[in-house]
Amino acid sequence: MSEIYCSEIMGVGHFVPERIMTNNDLTAFMDTSDAWIKERTGISERRIAATGVSTSELGYKAALNAFSRSDVKKEEIDLIIAATLSPDYYFPGIAVLIQNRLQIPCPAIDLRAQCSGFSWGLTIAHAMIQSKQYKNILVVGSDIHSRIIDFSDRGRNVSVLFGDGAGAAIVSAKKRSAEAHVKNKVSGIIDNYMGSDGSGAELLAMTRPGLSGPELFITKEEVENKSYSPYMEGGKVFKHAVTRMCESITALLERNHLTADDIDFLVPHQANIRIISAVAEKFKFPMDKVIVNIHKYGNTTSASLPLCLSEGVADGRLTKGKLILTVAFGSGFTWGANLIRW
Repeated sequence: MSEIYCSEIMGVGHFVPERIMTNNDLTAFMDTSDAWIKERTGISERRIAATGVSTSELGYKAALNAFSRSDVKKEEIDLIIAATLSPDYYFPGIAVLIQNRLQIPCPAIDLRAQCSGFSWGLTIAHAMIQSKQYKNILVVGSDIHSRIIDFSDRGRNVSVLFGDGAGAAIVSAKKRSAEAHVKNKVSGIIDNYMGSDGSGAELLAMTRPGLSGPELFITKEEVENKSYSPYMEGGKVFKHAVTRMCESITALLERNHLTADDIDFLVPHQANIRIISAVAEKFKFPMDKVIVNIHKYGNTTSASLPLCLSEGVADGRLTKGKLILTVAFGSGFTWGANLIRW
């Protein structure tokens, strides 16, 4: 009989910058209010990275936090998967920079799935472990938005949403007598779902600087006009997000013969409290079974899911044996979900 290896999450951690920017702080830059932002997004504050701090540095510190909560040592990591939309450099990506900071000799790859990046990272880590090529995989999600968003009335619909932060998980191959399954209590990743639709790519995007359009990577005029700021058609993105997140949840529930009642905790990407509430209502998830921290951090993109997982472990909600369903949607469009026995 062939050996059975489960992809078990051995530790999760996160790191957020010290500086807090409240909704009231934003009123100094744009025509808005605390009440307006809370009502439409559920956000009260977000974290802002200090000058000189990079995306890879946030990811590195989140990884250290994950190692401190795990029996796996950094020297045992044989693959790093890092997700971000805000890398330190146009190239290379942040995975190799995190690998260098950790001083471990292993391959390191980047994912560009935006808010779905961490979910996809877990999916790929699970596949790598099932292939028996890797035993201990570090999955990191890290993003810094504060340096590219436009803190003005023009950029208000985007800038009120985002914050800086990072999260990480250590996924390890564990020899078991049975696979992780909804019918047993074996810990591990049970099932995953991924999707994308490039026809919506420009509805939520940062198209400049880039290698399309003008001959230059970015022109002087584009810099002066802040053309590098992210663009979003909020109403269309909202509808797509709810539809695709519901699609992802439905796929995993149906494939595994589950109902929402079987799920102990839903861990959604923290994009907007209205999106989270709409998805929860669709499946009749009570909000006490939904992990939410958007009020503290805003949308941290690829860091969103691991931040929720890390805090869920720290406050005692995510304990061994719990059945967890993560779900995310991001620019691309991309979406994904993971069914996990904690």
